[in-house]
Amino acid sequence: MGTEAHSTVKYSTDELMEVVDLFQVSAAAQARIRDILEAEATPPDAGNFFRYYNPRSKVEQFERLVESTVSVKHALAVNSGTSALIAALVAAGVGPGDEVIVPAYTFFASVSAVVVAKAIPVIVEIDETLTLDPAAVEAAITPRTKAIMTVHMLGLPSKMDELLAVARKHDLLLIEDTAQAFGGTYKGKYLGTIGDVGCVSLDAYKVIGTGEGGLVLTDNDWLHTRAQSYHDTAACWRPDRYARERQAGELFCGENYRMPELCAAVGLAQLRRLDWVNTRTRAAWTRIREETRLPACATWVAANDDKGVCGYTLGILFETAGQAARAVQAKIGLGGLAAGDTRGVRNWHVYWCWDHIMEKKSATAEGCPFTCPHVTRLPEYHPDMCPTTRDIISRLVTLGIGVAMTDEAAAARAARLTADLAARF
Repeated sequence: MGTEAHSTVKYSTDELMEVVDLFQVSAAAQARIRDILEAEATPPDAGNFFRYYNPRSKVEQFERLVESTVSVKHALAVNSGTSALIAALVAAGVGPGDEVIVPAYTFFASVSAVVVAKAIPVIVEIDETLTLDPAAVEAAITPRTKAIMTVHMLGLPSKMDELLAVARKHDLLLIEDTAQAFGGTYKGKYLGTIGDVGCVSLDAYKVIGTGEGGLVLTDNDWLHTRAQSYHDTAACWRPDRYARERQAGELFCGENYRMPELCAAVGLAQLRRLDWVNTRTRAAWTRIREETRLPACATWVAANDDKGVCGYTLGILFETAGQAARAVQAKIGLGGLAAGDTRGVRNWHVYWCWDHIMEKKSATAEGCPFTCPHVTRLPEYHPDMCPTTRDIISRLVTLGIGVAMTDEAAAARAARLTADLAARF
């Protein structure tokens, strides 16, 4: 059916067939699918891909399913994990002169979000669980601290009990960057639902993906309201979008971070597999750890909750950076990489490669937010500011685990890893 035949509707079978093509369906199969679809009468309002005018909004369905799946009161779907972080920070009232504590080991987007929210990132040490060190967090708190952002790196839960205690003691908000750990748990509760607000990434390389996308999770009505406002420029989501604000702080200038309907449609299918994905990778993660014999110079990265890891990455800590380098060069266990080792490679997951922060770079010459008059103290950013983190990352080797790994494949990986390590060390 050509363009002329579709002149009475804006969206038609053509758009759907382009989506089908993304799945690399053969030309013959696509022709059969098109015949089936075009045998159906197309309703006049078919294919409205804007959530507010679609009575069958996939974004709304996705949000409701997220809420019931992870047991959280509010889920707000946005267009990326970075957008989720920024919306959460703004919702929390983070702004000029405020400080947000972030780990020295995380993807740069975590820190960038703080700067975009016009606040100052305070970079602190991780411990050997690869997550925030609660003692380092408490030592970094100042009168300007507004929030703590913990990151569940590589699908590993942070020390949530200790971090919550520090946050409550100092009346700070605890934001969970759950970009790499959606579906993971801590003491039986889903990551991203334990602190004041959780942020999830749904890009193609995360636990589940919508191509691009993210989520803001919270049980706090007001944080949800403000995140909605920010993610939708002028609060179109409200019952009366043109009304004056119902409470001071509800309406303010924001961004357009809305999740598209097509991404949400993918998200619905992906979300139904969330627990299955984590169960599969966690089982392989556990079996490889149980059946691999590490040399005396190496230990597994300790998890703060073995039962709650996402399980797609195994971490080994060696006693020295040289031993980690030797393991990587040998490609142990059918492949390994030193996470954060920068021999010839810049890694946006480690703070010393964050030129944007180390050199206080900004989009314009004024240098905001670092030069904001509300800033009373700037951290001294430099590549050696977190020596413990640099040491840990230099000794770290990670190995990936795919959802397709069977029990037999996990056992074979453990045997190969044991043999390779024994031969190398």
